[in-house]
Amino acid sequence: MTPPKAILFDLDGTLVDSARDLTDAVNVLLVEEGLPQVSLAAVKSMIGDGAAKLVERALAATGGDLSRLPAHIARFLAIYETGAARHTVAYPGVPEVLHELRQRGLRLAVVTNKPHAATMDILEALGLAGFFGAVIGGDSLPERKPHPAPLQAALARLEVSPEAAIMVGDNYHDVEAARAAGVRAFAVTYGYSHRPHTELGADRLLDTMSELPPLLDEAVAA
Repeated sequence: MTPPKAILFDLDGTLVDSARDLTDAVNVLLVEEGLPQVSLAAVKSMIGDGAAKLVERALAATGGDLSRLPAHIARFLAIYETGAARHTVAYPGVPEVLHELRQRGLRLAVVTNKPHAATMDILEALGLAGFFGAVIGGDSLPERKPHPAPLQAALARLEVSPEAAIMVGDNYHDVEAARAAGVRAFAVTYGYSHRPHTELGADRLLDTMSELPPLLDEAVAA
């Protein structure tokens, strides 16, 4: 097995818990439209495929007008981007693991379906931006995960081949994108997965981010 030279990370549900800020923004939009609010648990089940899908799912769940979806998406982004990092926090062990990986000489990237501006706001607010040599958002390219193009773009910027990279995410689209890009896939079990983690098809499962360095050691040894 090729020793890893780069680690690509999903953001929401992998590096950070952003569900409360997303829920708050969704509910502001819903209230403006005279619709019932949705719970934190409901929003967690809607996260993962970008802002547009989140808004579409929230409107569908509350009887909203989907014919005006583009306007609703634009309004949601305007609301969300004013406070994307208000309640969002890094998961336990994330800063420490990122520091260790950089100390090992690994190249790191974020590949997310979240818009790039909000992604950067969060990484900067949490003091994580400096760890990453590439950040690919959901609006950085015409394609988003599970398409392989975002991972390929990150690898090109890091100058690392697919076989020398690992994608770490929390959902099926992370694993599917990794497979399509020829990248190994690890999945965390604490995120916002829409499917049972054992059904994602990941090479390894992590219950905490702190398990990543030892798993990398095992991958090298294997």
